Amino acid sequence: MLADEPTDGKYTMAGSFTHIPYLPYHEDPLLAARIEGLTLLAHQVNEPVVIVDSDLRLIYANPSAERLAGTCPLVEPGASAPAPPAGPSSCPACPAKELAENPRDPSASPAAPIDERCPLPRAVPIVGQTGVGCVVMMGPTGQPSVIWNAQAGDEQSRNDRAIASDLPELVGESPPMRQLIEMIRLVAASEATVLIQGESGTGKELVAKTIHRQSRRRARPFVVVECSSLPETLLESELFGHVRGAFTGATSDRKGLFEEAEGGTIFLDEIADTTPVFQAKLLRVLQEGEIKPVGSNRSIKVDVRVISASNCPLEGLMKAKAFRLDLYYRLAVLPLTIPPLRERREDIPLLVRYFLKQSCRKHGRDVPTVDDHAMEALMAHHWPGNVRELENLVERVVVTSQRTPLTAHDFFGCLPNRSESNPVSLREIGRTARREVEKTRILDALRQTGGDKTQAAKLLGISRASLYNKLKAYSIK
Repeated sequence: MLADEPTDGKYTMAGSFTHIPYLPYHEDPLLAARIEGLTLLAHQVNEPVVIVDSDLRLIYANPSAERLAGTCPLVEPGASAPAPPAGPSSCPACPAKELAENPRDPSASPAAPIDERCPLPRAVPIVGQTGVGCVVMMGPTGQPSVIWNAQAGDEQSRNDRAIASDLPELVGESPPMRQLIEMIRLVAASEATVLIQGESGTGKELVAKTIHRQSRRRARPFVVVECSSLPETLLESELFGHVRGAFTGATSDRKGLFEEAEGGTIFLDEIADTTPVFQAKLLRVLQEGEIKPVGSNRSIKVDVRVISASNCPLEGLMKAKAFRLDLYYRLAVLPLTIPPLRERREDIPLLVRYFLKQSCRKHGRDVPTVDDHAMEALMAHHWPGNVRELENLVERVVVTSQRTPLTAHDFFGCLPNRSESNPVSLREIGRTARREVEKTRILDALRQTGGDKTQAAKLLGISRASLYNKLKAYSIK
């Protein structure tokens, strides 16, 4: 519901945000699209959801938020007048006020700190073309959240709950991670397109899978497409299919991945690596809800939710004319940014314990403990490879170490001895650890395939030429 003009001293709700002439996003189509997508999905959730502008004026309140009138000053009738009010009041713990008074880079720290004194304690900025334009605020449902659990008690009980939750892969209690998880729950209730951005190794595919599993499409296929691994012509055929005779080697009709994903979700990873020609065809799919197989004049209707991901900012590519602006607006109706591991270091102990349990179960080992010095070293590391790098390092230690507790030497002791006056840099530690993990993975793949290098390359997800180069680099015969 969107705030409209007061009637007989009471505020009413309207169905379109264009009813409020002062709102700041009329000239910002990206912000308008994102607000529209959020209002559509917020209608479907039980918890209170409120959107305010940068001056804390009410833009939208879903049905569940109506009960906050009289409790939250932002939902008072005076906050939704059609002309800019003198300035609505807010409670001392209001997270929207904190975001409005202290603008921040949303890609670095998207969430305001959670203060449970506020009836709408969780707040996330909504970013437009010119920066933060509005703030979406969420309140508790009164029921346990499927994804985000307000965790309390001692550290060990929190660890156990994080690992034993309904979504054990989403491990983290830091404010950025908790906010991301809560946004995932909201996004999953929608049918809008989602753009996930984050550095390599932060878990973009995992977030996409989580959205799919929590959506109404959970029983239908989840199809992953690695856009960067396919040339333009092959990518079009893979996604849209082709008819017999469309090109040399097309000896029969073939369904594309959009048809394979019918009723489900298709995840387009590394969307930034696609060409403008392909982007134009994908835009038509999103606009019309139909595909055209290569070599065919017949269009086929499809019912598929599109989630895309990129490890580089698409805004820069748009400025360089390498990515279509209109496609970006279609893909980024509901944007999510995954924080890098170095910005949520307090989650590292949870992740280490989780990966230890996973790896020990996989390799048939007892779960070791980690001493304090080792944990401090892990938390101090820069982690350029993010969660994926941490996971690989933990698995290497599980395979190569038999003792408990694990020490810093088990994780980072594979470097040559250095004198105290010439200490090893954390960057060098990380590079060496990654090489050791990669070597271990290659040896495991060769053992699993009986030395068949072609099959080992497929198992590792790399080309045979890349595998031969790595075998030479690591002196593996």
